[in-house]
Amino acid sequence: MRLPRTAPVAVVGLGFAAFGALWWTAGLNRANDWVPAFLLGYTLTWFSYVVASIVVTRTRVPRWMILWIIIGAIGLRVAALHRTPPLSTDVWRYLWDGRVANAGINPFQYPPNAREVSHLRDANWQPINFKHISTIYPPTAEMLFSALARIRDQDAEAFRWAFMFFDVGNVLLLIVLLRRTSHPPERVIWYAWCPLPIVESTAGAHVDSVGIFLLLLAFLFTHRADGKPSIASGVFLAASVMAKGYSLLATPFFLRRGGWRTAVAFAVTSIALILPYLNAGRQLFGGLGAYLGAWETNSSIFLLIDRNLRSVTEAHSLIARIVTIAMIVVAIAVLAWRQKPGLESLMGSSFAVFGAQLFLGAPTLPWYAAWLIPALCWRVIPGVVLFTLTVSAQYYARWLFPGDAAMHDALLWIGYLPVYALLLGQAVKHIFSERGR
Repeated sequence: MRLPRTAPVAVVGLGFAAFGALWWTAGLNRANDWVPAFLLGYTLTWFSYVVASIVVTRTRVPRWMILWIIIGAIGLRVAALHRTPPLSTDVWRYLWDGRVANAGINPFQYPPNAREVSHLRDANWQPINFKHISTIYPPTAEMLFSALARIRDQDAEAFRWAFMFFDVGNVLLLIVLLRRTSHPPERVIWYAWCPLPIVESTAGAHVDSVGIFLLLLAFLFTHRADGKPSIASGVFLAASVMAKGYSLLATPFFLRRGGWRTAVAFAVTSIALILPYLNAGRQLFGGLGAYLGAWETNSSIFLLIDRNLRSVTEAHSLIARIVTIAMIVVAIAVLAWRQKPGLESLMGSSFAVFGAQLFLGAPTLPWYAAWLIPALCWRVIPGVVLFTLTVSAQYYARWLFPGDAAMHDALLWIGYLPVYALLLGQAVKHIFSERGR
């Protein structure tokens, strides 16, 4: 398509608009006063991001535009880091785990309220949620927490800055992967300027940016022609799984393609990362088990199944978990069977199963959705683009209605119905276009 003279100017202007909107997200930071300002700023940022991404995707932009996209990605993250109110208390758990590990104690062994670790408590212990549950974060994450806590153990700033740098690294790795798959590198804007990974890696201080970074490295060390993962791919995939378990869903595709060398590299790396924490015994998975058994927040299909079974059986949550897991396993099997050669197919299968987990499983937290957003750099899916807005809006809007279950359910319907309508419409259109061919 010919380059309209106004297109580069529009993208530059939209970058400044997105920056200003994120700057606006600073609320009064008292009780729920921050929520309206955050939601308004986030929504305005999202609109600027979508329009800019469409302009970049549908026109031939000048070469310097990729530099502006990178500068914008960094600027937006710095704005969120300094202006967006804290969106989560998870970072205090990270800091606690790091302090416990640096004191020579296995962080998996004792929950924060245990008497055995009471001597490590300080003012940062108070905001930790679920103090009765031992940590749910896997070994790579725990090693990173320990390192960051050594840098600064009195506040969470080292964590926020580190996760921001990892997310900027994700932008750079996606540019390399786009070039390797013969796609325009400026399409990285679909991730680089998306407000969801921006705010969740900085204001939310979520470790997901680290897991995504390691997964993208695993893709990077995959052979471009046949999409066959290397030994290095197995190593980085294991490190990603041990940073955040989400990338475990992509493991079957890597192992099927990579053969025994990738499998051995994956297994050896996983064992090496787990070994330092084995003395926790059953507690190694105690926190994760408690988490998976109780959390269903912001979910859709899982919640529908669970709600409909409540009047039938007391085991409704367990059955809903089994049913949704079975559906995800079927999706993995179908994707593995239909997988085509090439790096792009490997990435497509991985991102597709991340989407299956987000829409079928539970919980569906906004920062989990960051795992799906890189797929937009290769294929723009309107339902997923809208999901990057609604999954956050419906989750954070709940704080305006504490304890109001009916309103929380209404927010889920408002958030999910248009997303599913777009996804279904695109699927039907695809089916009919394939029949036409």
